[in-house]
Amino acid sequence: MDFGLTGRIAFVTGAAGGIGRAIAELLVAEGAKVYLADLDERAAIAAAGALDPAGRAAVGIGLDVGDGLAVQRAIDAIVSRDSKLDIAINNAGILRTGSLEDSTLDDWNALSRINVAGVYSCCKAAAGAMSKQHHGRIVNLGSVSAFKGGGSVGGSLYGASKAAVHALTKGFAREYGPLGINVNAIAPAVTETPMTRALFEAEGARERILATIPLRRLSQLPEIASLAVFLASDLAAYVNGTIVTIDGGLMAA
Repeated sequence: MDFGLTGRIAFVTGAAGGIGRAIAELLVAEGAKVYLADLDERAAIAAAGALDPAGRAAVGIGLDVGDGLAVQRAIDAIVSRDSKLDIAINNAGILRTGSLEDSTLDDWNALSRINVAGVYSCCKAAAGAMSKQHHGRIVNLGSVSAFKGGGSVGGSLYGASKAAVHALTKGFAREYGPLGINVNAIAPAVTETPMTRALFEAEGARERILATIPLRRLSQLPEIASLAVFLASDLAAYVNGTIVTIDGGLMAA
């Protein structure tokens, strides 16, 4: 499918690997120029180089999304270089799987800084740039854990942080929709990524998770990427303020 993204300028966080890299790869394949942002600058540059060795369609940058000033500087630099920002995919996040009883305030503060404040800062900076051109697409990565107060992998604190992402998504959609900016979120169930793969090592863990999913398999990176890129395109021009669940039927079970 042609998503009509030739010439679009995109910004993807947590793009050195996993879901973020898969999204960046598809955006590049669809003709967009993509800035791959990640806390691990070397990994971001390497990922960008693998997508486009010439550095014209993919650029890796180091970024701590928990640092709001750094986020604003990164967006300003993109706009200064390319005169616009069309797409922002806010994927960077961290995971905590422990119970509430075993959790600490430090766990909550870490999740809040990256999963909540990071998404807030990226949305605000991107929307500020997009409002000047009266067009833009923002896609946030939420989670089905937000609906369940945790889940198969993420604990309650993780679920709470993703619930905040869902609420921020709706708030930004309501406030920036009149300026031509669509803001949506994706809520995946467990996806096969390097971050989650280690959690399946315990005996029977994978089988227990699969038993809760009617399709009896985990989501794959290209499936998540395709949905994100669809929402970032004009094919989804009338989709705004929506949390799109992609979970193999988990929430229906």
